[in-house]
Amino acid sequence: MKRYYEDERKKYPRTTSIIGQLDKSGPLTQWAANQTCEWIRQNSKVATIGLYYVSEDGLNSARFNFRKVSEKALDIGGQVHKAIELYLKSGEEPLNPSEEVLSGFLAFLEWLDGQEYQTVETEHTVYSDKWAGTLDWLVWLNGELWVIDFKTSKKPKVKKGYPEWGYQTSAYRSETPAVKNGVVRLDKETGYPDFYDLSDTYQQDLEIYNCLVELWYMRNPNFKQEK
Repeated sequence: MKRYYEDERKKYPRTTSIIGQLDKSGPLTQWAANQTCEWIRQNSKVATIGLYYVSEDGLNSARFNFRKVSEKALDIGGQVHKAIELYLKSGEEPLNPSEEVLSGFLAFLEWLDGQEYQTVETEHTVYSDKWAGTLDWLVWLNGELWVIDFKTSKKPKVKKGYPEWGYQTSAYRSETPAVKNGVVRLDKETGYPDFYDLSDTYQQDLEIYNCLVELWYMRNPNFKQEK
């Protein structure tokens, strides 16, 4: 995936690249280590309780298991997004989805049930002077215009969700007529949805995002917008 969008005149760094500057190494390091251990548990020979025999090739596979798990998660998330977009545009449901994709999609349907909504845009690319990004859903929801992003990540431990969710949706909201922004988290394991209204911290989140934009340009001094 390219690090930027472009139109006939200019290039724009992606919202995800800008937010990706944030240091997430703490939890990700532990997650990667956990995936290594999980590979060993599933693929090594057990000599006795608590002891595992692993070949050198096996150790190399274990070292990079986190990459395969991450790529699979991204693929599932992408398929869930496509299934939702298809449903919102045509009312059709995905054909022969995997169990995890189906769980994520059913979580969306469960959340949508009882909502009054009218779609304005799905997968809509927005451009500012300095960046561009694609929002998942611009929608009239229960009488208010929202920017909604869909996530299939693990459930956050904090009630307001991950901070970067607020930065991303606030950025999109700033370039649309929307008056609210939030995230619908779709659990691809349990099939349950969670909704995060991030509107209350919009101004603060947008200020932080704008700082990240300036930081991105400082860290990429050779990036030229004009084509």
